[in-house]
Amino acid sequence: MRTTRRLALWTAALGVVLAAGTGASAQSSPSGPIRFIVGYAPGGTSDVSARVVGEALSQSIGQTVLVENRPGAQGGIAIDLVARAKPDGTTFLVSPGEALYQRAMDEHTEVDSGKLLVPVTILTSQPIVIAANPTPGWKSLADMIAAARANPARLSYATPAVGGTNTIVAELMFRRAGVKILNIPYKGGGQAVQDLLSGVVPLGVLGSAPLIPYVKSGKLTLLAVTSKDRSATLPTVPTLAELGYSGIDMTQWFAVFAPAGTSMDIVNRMSTELHKVLADPKVKDRLAAAALETVGGSPEEFAGRLKAEGAAWLKTAHDFGLDKN
Repeated sequence: MRTTRRLALWTAALGVVLAAGTGASAQSSPSGPIRFIVGYAPGGTSDVSARVVGEALSQSIGQTVLVENRPGAQGGIAIDLVARAKPDGTTFLVSPGEALYQRAMDEHTEVDSGKLLVPVTILTSQPIVIAANPTPGWKSLADMIAAARANPARLSYATPAVGGTNTIVAELMFRRAGVKILNIPYKGGGQAVQDLLSGVVPLGVLGSAPLIPYVKSGKLTLLAVTSKDRSATLPTVPTLAELGYSGIDMTQWFAVFAPAGTSMDIVNRMSTELHKVLADPKVKDRLAAAALETVGGSPEEFAGRLKAEGAAWLKTAHDFGLDKN
């Protein structure tokens, strides 16, 4: 009797310990789906990056990863949604850094993501490209600039948002060329690409990823890339530096952020899992097909880069008067 009772008590105590351990594990590894929130419409580079990586991550960790598009306010709606989310490892933002830079510019503050978001890791990088609808017959950047000089203030170009890196690099190039071309900003790259294809706008200064299928089919022409060196994914497209616009070296990256207050245990675990995915040759190939290169990096490295590049971006935007728009 005593032995049986003692065994029962030990079994009950062990059950309490196991239950406590299971609860701790559940808290550190949420069982619900993970959400990747994208602040732009489907079809843009943030969306492409989130979906390719999200699908691979889901297979890697055996947990559903959902991609939700919440466009608006130049990525600000998605930033606010993620910033207000529970810091439990189920909600993350996938965004270009310029969405945070734009927020800082609008609020006249420094770039300090820690107040709203915690940097996790950079997923992908792409050159910005100067793309043209084939109807005008431009075969080179020089052809386009000549047309702009012949028709002052008659041409327009599409960008995926108001201001942003695309607008900065475009204005830098056009001012050096001595031409004025009207900027038509969109709520993401997807719609900008569609209007470029239909000829609503003849020119686009856009991320390369959503354009690649149309370039391959001859529906769009790439005139230049804005990176210092030719892109490994677009080796036949000349750089602006090669075409006489020295000193221009701008690319875009797309990264994962967690809500402020998220524990570094969760942040580091997600960063580690994302690195595994980004190292997968199949994932690399899928992203390369969209002219995207994988990046990676620790949360600490990412935070440092975000701060340094954000300061440079804000200075350039101020120099061009974009903070007065």
